[in-house]
Amino acid sequence: MRRLTLIILFTLTVFVSSGQNNTNSPYSIFGIGELESTDGGRNMGMGGSGNALRSDIYLNLSNPASLTSMSPQSMGVDAGINFKYSNFTNQQNTVNLLNGNISWAAMAFPINRRLAVGFTLNPKSNVGYTIYSTKSLDGTPYSYPVTYKGEGGLSEASFSLGALATKKLSFGVRTSVLWGNMVKNSVETPPLGSAITRLDNVNYIGAIIKPGFQYHTKLNSNSVLTLGGTAELSSYLNGSSNLTISSGSAIIRSEINRQDQLNLPFKGGLGLAFEFKSKYLFTADYNRSDYKKASVNMDSKGLALNESYHVGFEIAPKFDAQRLGFTKRYRIGALYQTGYLSIYGVQISSYAATCGVSLPVRRDRNSVNIALEIGQQGSLKNQLILESYAKVNVSFALWERWFIPRKYD
Repeated sequence: MRRLTLIILFTLTVFVSSGQNNTNSPYSIFGIGELESTDGGRNMGMGGSGNALRSDIYLNLSNPASLTSMSPQSMGVDAGINFKYSNFTNQQNTVNLLNGNISWAAMAFPINRRLAVGFTLNPKSNVGYTIYSTKSLDGTPYSYPVTYKGEGGLSEASFSLGALATKKLSFGVRTSVLWGNMVKNSVETPPLGSAITRLDNVNYIGAIIKPGFQYHTKLNSNSVLTLGGTAELSSYLNGSSNLTISSGSAIIRSEINRQDQLNLPFKGGLGLAFEFKSKYLFTADYNRSDYKKASVNMDSKGLALNESYHVGFEIAPKFDAQRLGFTKRYRIGALYQTGYLSIYGVQISSYAATCGVSLPVRRDRNSVNIALEIGQQGSLKNQLILESYAKVNVSFALWERWFIPRKYD
């Protein structure tokens, strides 16, 4: 038990102390930045699906109702690390970039046969970009350089509760606190006069409530069907910003503690999972969030209805019932997302193919999960930027028996 406690403390310390700059996407300049997928290593290998996933050997961070599938007197920890290689292309240039960061850290345990709780830390969004552009000089055919830089994002700390209503029906709720800092800086260098610098430093804090349900039933002796759903309720983030505009060493404008508010939209999701002979698992998810009804520091014309589709398949070819399924598992999946940004009339959509493997450690419930996601985001239309990327996630699922009294001879 002491060993697992040290692992938990170490993981959370690394997460909290690490910087949150897990993107180089120019599209993170808009809204709240690039949204993160933090539902677990198993989910990522299956196309990001998870609304209906249940397991006693993997934590499913996407639906709090799944906590009721945990074995009694057990505690689970899941922590993941992302590495992302991106190729950015427009009509003139190509840039290759690499970054990585902690993607989530979670722990959960059952209180009794009907209740279970979980705690999670993860990034919610990331901001990280450097954009070189030009600006026209009024009344002349000339232009001058402008540089835009940004960093930061939102983090999320969550408490989840899962309750077993009947043998087949579970409910759950996750309460999250969101906070973060976004620093956006622009520098204009006109041909005459000093450079003009605009520095906007914003801090946000707020909360989100996410209820969920899962209904699972045996179709026959070999098949199990699970239906699941979640609803991330509309919420507000309160912001406080400091704005400074200067020309050379002279301050042109300064505003301290400006109050702002972001409205995040309602997000709903439905999913199903079909398991056959405890060896084959198929999942499918649909999620929807209407950012046109939100307010995230953008004109409403720049926000769009975001819909995402996810499918996944998992196989355990050497399943051993006597070992309760602690064996290698292989996964594939795919996803498509319409995107919540619309720029110059083009919606910033993305799609990807995924695969993954779960490797048991020391022939027990612990495992290492490796997932690969290869996809594209953006467009080359209307002078926009296309991002082609490969993302690798390595996560560790650790389990230990809990609340079991020692026996002595």
